[in-house]
Amino acid sequence: MFTYYLRCDAEKAREALDGDYKVVDLGGAVRVVESFVTLYAGGVPLCMYKSWRMTYTDYQIYGLAKAEVFVRKDGVLVRLVRADEKVGLPELVEGSPLVVHAMDVNENGVMYRVFRIGGYVELAARGVAGGIKEAFHPKKGVNLLIVDLPISPKFQHLLGEAFDLAREHFVELHTTMLSDVCPLCGGRMEKRGRLVRCPQCKVQLSRDVNAVWALARNIVRRLGREQQLAELREIFRLYYPNV
Repeated sequence: MFTYYLRCDAEKAREALDGDYKVVDLGGAVRVVESFVTLYAGGVPLCMYKSWRMTYTDYQIYGLAKAEVFVRKDGVLVRLVRADEKVGLPELVEGSPLVVHAMDVNENGVMYRVFRIGGYVELAARGVAGGIKEAFHPKKGVNLLIVDLPISPKFQHLLGEAFDLAREHFVELHTTMLSDVCPLCGGRMEKRGRLVRCPQCKVQLSRDVNAVWALARNIVRRLGREQQLAELREIFRLYYPNV
């Protein structure tokens, strides 16, 4: 459900897991202490990640009891899962095509956009829905659902919808907007009320609209698929040809 990229000694991580990929019980090689996710080797912390996404909920409430661990060249991907969830982190990271479902949840509803990446570029959908389940329509390929969800009791039912979807689909939850990151160059944008503008690319957009593009860009990079950032930029230019 939550995927983290931990930069650490890949060889030691591989030795600790006895391979490149393994599903382990929480409390063993992978432990969660408050909002920290830690990978252990021989009882010694190998690397630690401060998860700001877990500061607003208790992972035990949702039955997160296992973790998928996938060793890359320069680090480790860790994904916490429930017992009834689908696993397959290597497929998620290396599979093609990659279908990114980006949702921005706010007072106006659920803003929904889909980016299909992998050999070709396609803008699949956009729209507004009342709920996450209503908006989410899985496409053929490896699915990743990104939800930008406010920290408020008012939106807790939508958080429950996201966790329910995670049983069959891969979900990444964010608690803060990345509305001031340029979707083209990744640089910092200038805030102008509810608008943001990139001084380098001359892109000017609503902060809410820009946030979902930045989230998609961020997760593609986190999964180590940086060769597809150019495709994501192309999708953006097709969607907004006049910016």
